[in-house]
Amino acid sequence: MLLRKRVWDIMREDYVSVREDASLAEAITALLASRKTQKDNGFVLVFSKTGQFLGILSMWNLVQGIGPCLLKGSVLTGDEVDWDNAFSRACRSCAQVRINECLQTDIPVVKPNDPLARMLEVFLDYRRGRAVVEEGGKIIGVVTLADLFAEIGNSLIVK
Repeated sequence: MLLRKRVWDIMREDYVSVREDASLAEAITALLASRKTQKDNGFVLVFSKTGQFLGILSMWNLVQGIGPCLLKGSVLTGDEVDWDNAFSRACRSCAQVRINECLQTDIPVVKPNDPLARMLEVFLDYRRGRAVVEEGGKIIGVVTLADLFAEIGNSLIVK
């Protein structure tokens, strides 16, 4: 089955994206909104102002981006009694960091006509859980490891 099926058979054409000048807060907001319809989505594609694909921000990258700011000793110290309010304020402050500081740029790129066996090779070689699908110089979709795993699982089930 992996030899007959192609990337376009399992790629997601609906993906969330932000521009390179967005803040971490804007990327987090976009990701949270997308998770209402795609519960397993954990990343945001980042494009330049001219539409060129620059990379991906995963949930891990987003947490790494705000983590150092949140963990600074001065952010949550003092006489403040309302810790929830203090944490919320600190998160908003830290999320103003620009996304280029934590952007993943080594993202595998595949073609829509590539066989799924090639997709498996890409995931194993790059050790990444997602790849972008490019055609004619434009990103037309995304394939995740979960998508490929589901296809492999479905192939194993005897019908």
